[in-house]
Amino acid sequence: MESSSSIASRRSKRQSQEKFLSKVILPAIRGQSCPVCLKDFGGEEDYRRVAVIRVCLHAYCLDCIRKWSDIKRKCPLCNSEFNSWFCRIILSTRNFSTEKLPVVKESRGVTPLDILSSRQRAGLNVASRRSRPLPCRRRFGQPLPGSVGSDVITQRKLQWRASIYNQRLHAVPISSRNCLKQIISRNGCMKQRILHRIEPWIQRELQAILEDPDPSVIVHLASSLFIASLERRSDVQSDQLGEEDHFLEPLQRFLHGWTNMFWHELRCFAESSLTIETYDTVVEY
Repeated sequence: MESSSSIASRRSKRQSQEKFLSKVILPAIRGQSCPVCLKDFGGEEDYRRVAVIRVCLHAYCLDCIRKWSDIKRKCPLCNSEFNSWFCRIILSTRNFSTEKLPVVKESRGVTPLDILSSRQRAGLNVASRRSRPLPCRRRFGQPLPGSVGSDVITQRKLQWRASIYNQRLHAVPISSRNCLKQIISRNGCMKQRILHRIEPWIQRELQAILEDPDPSVIVHLASSLFIASLERRSDVQSDQLGEEDHFLEPLQRFLHGWTNMFWHELRCFAESSLTIETYDTVVEY
């Protein structure tokens, strides 16, 4: 027979969990929407599919944050490192669970030198497959002593990108649109390297479109959507992909009429395998 002390301990634990649910978890969810897909969390039934990161209490759709955690273990909103979240929240029984992520294997990390060398190899591989080198179409100057500074060059490039959107120009694709799809389908660890490459480019594009110096949240959204699109393309035949406009709805809330053009430009850059510096000088419009 269960002792009275055991019953009291179990009751106290239950009361503590219910209090934590009402005071901490529910306020993080009610009236909120997922920062990744922008879907409203809705009512009680939807709470079962919500995850609240333990370290910062930011709430996401469980599917969204699971996919994100495969790429990064940092909160998309505040950049806090995390390894667990609260989920399976059931209001009728006042229950919730804690899900811990598997420990990341301590393998040799991806260093800036790795990324740089991989980009250089990619650029060389693309060049070697061509019978003629890509012509240089524009120059922005060199940040050398006695020449223009790097800040001036950065501003020139930003103005150039803004002019592309204002004139509604579209980049001519440089390489096959299947290369990244094949990389993703063969090697999941390449996601991180792809993110390292495209995020600075996305940041600059959003600054040019929105004139916002720090569009960090939208950078996270756009990069996660791009990775998701590669995974989707690896699973579906190209002639079955007819819902791209619907897929881009989360971005349209921020970019409005620029969404499709931004997505085209992002795909052209990402699938070129060139560094951002080289791409800027050779892309054709």
